[in-house]
Amino acid sequence: MRNFLALLLLLTPFAAQSAEEPMLYVEYQLAGKTITPDSFDAQVKKVWRVGDTLLRFEDAPNPSTKIHGLIIVAEPNIWIIDRNTNKGEHTVDPGPNFKIHFPLLASEQSETLRELEFGHELEFFLANNATALPQQEIEGVICKPLRLNIDDREVTLYLRTSDVPLLIVVKSPDYEYSVRFLRYEPARKVNKSLFSPPSEVQMKN
Repeated sequence: MRNFLALLLLLTPFAAQSAEEPMLYVEYQLAGKTITPDSFDAQVKKVWRVGDTLLRFEDAPNPSTKIHGLIIVAEPNIWIIDRNTNKGEHTVDPGPNFKIHFPLLASEQSETLRELEFGHELEFFLANNATALPQQEIEGVICKPLRLNIDDREVTLYLRTSDVPLLIVVKSPDYEYSVRFLRYEPARKVNKSLFSPPSEVQMKN
């Protein structure tokens, strides 16, 4: 389970956030030629995030590992939970100050692409001088594409006309895949109960 956390979560120095900051909620899934629709990689995953200090990530059940992963972060507390067994581990980051970095493309070997985070997609593309492409219709939705070329990868962000992300497509000489945002709600009211472990989970300190 620690390897699962290491893949998804990095802690860096804290940056101040507003107490009134809204909650981001995302449902997403991966697709590609090598990702079969019934595979673990293709299943829906969920992210809740409030600024740089609150995070909840719900993975899909993994039939191979028998783990149903859940990560909850309320700085400085971190809980790593298996929903299948309702057991988890609690750790406290030693500090003194922290900021959550939650990569959207966590499995990418490109360090630059691992800087792309949920909630900061447009910001990342603009900061890296993305090229704006003509509007394009994707699954009946008019989108504004932005394209980057980073470390032999072509990465395209498809934004709805409201600037809400719909799709990210990654192409390299060896593979191609996409991240499809099924739901992307950047301004939900904060529900602090989401950032505490469920009461039925037994914790190992």
